[in-house]
Parts: sequence; structure tokens; C-alpha cells
Amino acid sequence: MPARKSDPRGSRTHGAAMRDALLALRDLLDQMGIRWALIGGVAANLYRRKTRMTADVDLLLAADASERLTELEASLVARGWSVLRGDPGGDLLRLRHGTFGSVDLQIAGTEYQRRAIERARPASLGHSLEVPALSPEDVIVHKLIAERAKDIDDIEALLEARISFDEAYVEYWAEFWGRTDLWQRIRSGSTHSP
Repeated sequence: MPARKSDPRGSRTHGAAMRDALLALRDLLDQMGIRWALIGGVAANLYRRKTRMTADVDLLLAADASERLTELEASLVARGWSVLRGDPGGDLLRLRHGTFGSVDLQIAGTEYQRRAIERARPASLGHSLEVPALSPEDVIVHKLIAERAKDIDDIEALLEARISFDEAYVEYWAEFWGRTDLWQRIRSGSTHSP
């Protein structure tokens, strides 16, 4: 049997570090009364047949978190996280932790993002960890907005998994964000630029 590669952060596996990061952040955000949802690659993996390796965890925080950003940052630092604001306005916080790894916290800045958090559903990530995660529709919409190769791959994987989702909802938001052509290309199986 081949030797198992060790995690660069020590003997813990990458998946265990992500789960522990989510557990720690879930407890803190719930304690502070901040609504949030799991987004990004980890959320997409909930609906894919085959999971995709992802380097970090991404969370979307309710807009009212921006009013408590100083308190949130202080609480994170007290728990061993380093916090870097992704932009001067502060709607993206990049967190790093020696044990838990990397997490990006994005503050909801649009009506769509606020709705996505409201629509989040409980998701089990194993080991008794349940977190609010984007619905499949909102994973698709977020991935359409981002429009990177890995995001398109995630959308294609969700479609291949034949998950049930509200197509009208996705079409509405694809049009709203100017991504109707991209959505149609993905649906038709042709994601190469025209």
C-alpha cells in the first residue's frame, strides 16, 4: 500500500482542518447572531457526484455583519486567526489559521446575496457537522457570476449529477447578472467562448 501524503499543515488531513474551521466559525458566527451560508467549492461539492479539491472555505455573511466588523475581527484574532481585508471597504475578509487553514468571509452586498442567505439550507458535512449552505440554484448563480473555469466546471458537474433545481430561478438571476448567454452555453454543453 502506498504511503499516504501528509497534510502540509501537519498530521491532520485537509478535510479535517476544513471541518474544524467550519465548526469554529459556525460557533462564533452563531454566538454573534450573524446569519451566514457556505458558498464556493465546498458548497458546490455538496451537489456534485465527485468532489473537487478546494484550497479554502468560503462563507457569505449577512449584510448586518458589516456593522459588527470590528467586533468580528477582534473575536477572530482572539481565536488565533489572522485577518486581512480583501479591499478597503471591508466586504471580503481573508482569514488564515495555523491549524484550520484558509477561509474567505464575504459580506453580502446585494439583494441577491441577501436572498441567497435566506434560502440557505442545512447541509451535513459529516462528523455531526451541519451548516447552512447555498441551495443548488444559488450555487449555480454564484458560479455564473464568478465565471471562472473552475466555476463553470462546478456548474457542469451539478448538471451532470442531475440534481433537482428551480430552472426559472436560475434563469431569472442569470439574466439579472448578464449571464444568460453563459448559462445557455453551459446548458447546451458548449462552454467555449463563441
